[in-house]
Amino acid sequence: MVQRAETDDVRRLVEAGAQLLEVLPESAFRAEHLPGARNIPLPEMTLEALERSGTGPERPTVVYCYDHECDLSARGAALLEALGFTDVYDYVGSKTAWLGEGLPVEGDVPAATRAGALARKVPTCGFDEQVGDLRDRLPGDDGMCVVVGEDDIVLGLVREEAVRLPASTAVAAVLLPGPASVRPSITAEELARSMDDDGRWYVLVTTSHGRLLGLVTAADLHGQH
Repeated sequence: MVQRAETDDVRRLVEAGAQLLEVLPESAFRAEHLPGARNIPLPEMTLEALERSGTGPERPTVVYCYDHECDLSARGAALLEALGFTDVYDYVGSKTAWLGEGLPVEGDVPAATRAGALARKVPTCGFDEQVGDLRDRLPGDDGMCVVVGEDDIVLGLVREEAVRLPASTAVAAVLLPGPASVRPSITAEELARSMDDDGRWYVLVTTSHGRLLGLVTAADLHGQH
């Protein structure tokens, strides 16, 4: 029976020697793929194609496609099992889940051009702190402090104007919820266009689970589009 796998499962499986198989078209694979993955587009998946690629049933096999709504990985995993593979995993979140965590990829898109590589540190503060606690962090170069919770999950941000309030003012009372964020996999060119279109001068870079990775400003993207 095909087993379903999440990102942490896939990382453990690969470390233990599992093989990765992307079933998207070759163009998508060339652009970006999980490290060490092989590519057999689903319409071309035959025993002969598997043998040519060096993908055999003697090792656990993780099949992935594009995202959680793409059914190619589920269908590919089921086909592998029908072809005699006995230890098969469907990576449900697939490539976007991997990219969304800022994990390494291979392909034609250089890692250095992605938001995850461009993101830089930004001051952080806790939900239960007071404005007086932030005065050594605000104002900073970017005039903000990102409010984070457990595991650095972004809760909101506090702007530098808050330091003019009484020191006992709760961060929770001045927190601005829902700051704009992007995943680390977006390219600088795509991000620059998006920020231009939206008139934004900054964006937070977070994982798909909301964990803060850093900040990118329009100035950081100068010349990227």
